[in-house]
Amino acid sequence: MQATPRPILTRAIAALPDAVVAATFLVIWFAPFAFGPRGVRNAMLTMLIEFIIVHASGFLGAVAFAPAVSRGKKFAGLLGFALFYTVFVGAFVLIFDETWPILVFGWLLLGKFSGALAHHCMDAEEVRRQQAGWAMAVVFYIAGVFLTILLPMPRFGMSAALLPEFGLTGSGLWVEQPHRMVAFGFLYFAATMWFRWSSSAKP
Repeated sequence: MQATPRPILTRAIAALPDAVVAATFLVIWFAPFAFGPRGVRNAMLTMLIEFIIVHASGFLGAVAFAPAVSRGKKFAGLLGFALFYTVFVGAFVLIFDETWPILVFGWLLLGKFSGALAHHCMDAEEVRRQQAGWAMAVVFYIAGVFLTILLPMPRFGMSAALLPEFGLTGSGLWVEQPHRMVAFGFLYFAATMWFRWSSSAKP
């Protein structure tokens, strides 16, 4: 008997958070001020927050996939860990003098665990699929950093003449060539979106 593919809604729930962020980075790449004068600066902060989430996924996964635990208890456990990691996000809040990173942290966290919360009860294969998604996020993050550093990246709307208007401080490649950071953000979230969509299609 042929296996039935998973419903489109289930796949969409798994892929939607990353799709929204990927689209946001793509818009900024072509129109850096589309979301206000701090759009590029906020994009950089988003990638720093994502680094924390990728690091935290292993701990959070232990809660999300705990056996014989209800969805409500899983959500409560994830919320507890999220509050713990919010302390680290709080440091970015102070450094960048912004409060929105806490909301972004919650949205990106949802992207990592939307698949887990979309299923009332997951078998061993579903657990393996979700864990593979987190492992691939690490691979995509590291690969994205190196690719956008080593390979030429188009500037599109982020011309060198606009650099003083982006509000970036400090030094480093992301500050001096922020179009590379935005390209990294788009490619990374597009890759994780694709993986979650395609892997969720398998029964």
